[in-house]
Amino acid sequence: MTGPAQPEQENQNRLLWSGFDKFFDRVTPWLFDVGLWIFGSLMAFNLLILASLFTIGPVDRAVTAATAAFALALPLDVTGLLLLRLVRELTDVKFEDELANAFQQVGYTGGGQVPAAPALEAMRRRRAKLVLWTFPIVLALSVLLTLTGLLATLWHMAWWIMLAFACMIILSLLIIVLVVAGSRREGSSDRGLKQFDGIA
Repeated sequence: MTGPAQPEQENQNRLLWSGFDKFFDRVTPWLFDVGLWIFGSLMAFNLLILASLFTIGPVDRAVTAATAAFALALPLDVTGLLLLRLVRELTDVKFEDELANAFQQVGYTGGGQVPAAPALEAMRRRRAKLVLWTFPIVLALSVLLTLTGLLATLWHMAWWIMLAFACMIILSLLIIVLVVAGSRREGSSDRGLKQFDGIA
């Protein structure tokens, strides 16, 4: 029994990874757009708060910690923005294809070292995957530093404002989790939608 089951399992695994590859290809442009928007927003926010903190000066430890956190987050925002933008532009203009075509037009073969179109496409996909695996780490560090700076700034105003803000963050995350978990359940709302579809 194990003989026929093993190739079937391997085939299912291969189909699973093929599905993930197709899904990745389809959502890659959307992920780049979302990443650019998030990093751009974080950079603008950090610059805005950092400029305000410069006018206050190092009056206490909370302001100093906030200034340091925002200053450390800013290079990460710029890094994420540049990575996503650069890879997006290189993919859109097909930079490697144009470079290979230029060498071929002048007759330079390089001893077979000029890569063919499938190799260039594989290189582009590998570069996009590498950036999309890297940018969540950069984003997490940037968000953590930005949140730390914001909490320190609110602590400078009043400790209870910082505490209330932290509670609202937790409440917002709980709302998101409840909405996502509720959307996966089949309940009365789903039955109502099905009845409405039947009437329509």
